[in-house]
Amino acid sequence: MVFSQPKLNLVIGTGYYNPKIETTDPIPKIGFVGKNLLLNWGMRYQIYPNVRIGYSQSHSLHFGSIGSSNYRRNISYRSISFETFYLMKEKIELNFSLAPMLNKGSVKISAKAPTNDWDSFLSAYGNSSVSLETGSSMTKRWVGFSSHMGCRYYFSRLISLEGQLGYFMSSYSDKNWKLEGEKVNGPPMKIGRLPVLQINLVVGI
Repeated sequence: MVFSQPKLNLVIGTGYYNPKIETTDPIPKIGFVGKNLLLNWGMRYQIYPNVRIGYSQSHSLHFGSIGSSNYRRNISYRSISFETFYLMKEKIELNFSLAPMLNKGSVKISAKAPTNDWDSFLSAYGNSSVSLETGSSMTKRWVGFSSHMGCRYYFSRLISLEGQLGYFMSSYSDKNWKLEGEKVNGPPMKIGRLPVLQINLVVGI
């Protein structure tokens, strides 16, 4: 029996890479989770006996505080993949993928603060003072490309575990981030060509 999955697969997992991201004061200190860990999700659909197309996202998240405000940074690597695969044994698959990418970076700084106008409005109905979150975020988009080689092991027709090794290649520049319609400089990051290791759980539906 060949352990082929249904045509539609859902993918969730994690990954490791090692970018160089500047975190000078007052940016919160960055650790393994904020720098090296990726959180992955996506889906793939088989269009031919040995070809799949898919959409996936890998997120690099960094949380902390600046003064009394909350700091949150997200680098989202988003790709549309074209994958070929080969069942070399009954439960083992080899695959290779190429994927153009449209990536997005965002940095949000927010804080809880009282608002006099809301307090005046709510007090008419017997409410006490409230604190609402205020803040802004700056964003940037850039293109890239990725390629991976992988191996998938089928536990059953519906469940498999996949490891992939490859590269993220990006055209990132710290210029021209957007904050409230204004162009500003963002964090310097060396993410032009990065080896990436990913481990994903694949579920057929």
